[in-house]
Amino acid sequence: MKISYQLLFAFLLTAGLSCAHSQIISLETNQIAKGIHAGVPALPYFVYSKISLPVINENFKSINAAITLEDTYRAAYHFSFDDIPADGNNGQAFGNMETASRHLQNILKSRGVNDSEKYFMTSIDTANDDGFILIAAIYRPGNTINVFNKFNFLARQTLSPEDPAFFRAYRTDDSGKPLDMVYEWAALPIECLYYQAYQAVLLTLTANKILEQKEKNDYWAQERQWIAGNYLSVIVKQDIKVCQALGIEKGFTQRQKIYNQ
Repeated sequence: MKISYQLLFAFLLTAGLSCAHSQIISLETNQIAKGIHAGVPALPYFVYSKISLPVINENFKSINAAITLEDTYRAAYHFSFDDIPADGNNGQAFGNMETASRHLQNILKSRGVNDSEKYFMTSIDTANDDGFILIAAIYRPGNTINVFNKFNFLARQTLSPEDPAFFRAYRTDDSGKPLDMVYEWAALPIECLYYQAYQAVLLTLTANKILEQKEKNDYWAQERQWIAGNYLSVIVKQDIKVCQALGIEKGFTQRQKIYNQ
């Protein structure tokens, strides 16, 4: 999509497409830790619980996470966590996956990942107008790829980081050889990416999952569902899993009555 993320996010917030902010989800301390272990799919619970960044950061520390929010602010934003405003915003919110990828790469580089520049944040934006986005963190060997168009499988493309389509995940190249490896993914309300504080939590959760080096091949089937227009089923199934991991009976999808959409 040509429209910038900032403008899109602002429109969605104004239109009120994702109403969960008005319904606070309460998290106990042990559930915060479980949310960190669950990774990016648990991001809405950090957003909608209104937990402060210092509290989340202390929980990253308490479970001995390899990367904390302090690390993210220092490596991605070159800013001391002790100096951030209460809302976590120091004017460096990303507006696209290219910038998000650069932040992620800087975080990984700070932790000694030698090929940090080969990790990227990607997104599928076909449900953006309905208030949702599918994101993935991938490992990609090269900065130039030859692939079939994501939405027109008869069209070949040569893509580099200058092309917006570069920041989508591709399972194979145009010759059928394996290409991207997915290490984290999540279906999220777009409002969960609007503010820098939420983005910082997203990047921290993502970087920790990448360090685990556990490939998540279930992404590809969910991406097909998403592109086919079945994004609600992807969101609901994911949220049920997160609810089970956190020990919560009703998650954000039920609070938004997403089942009835």
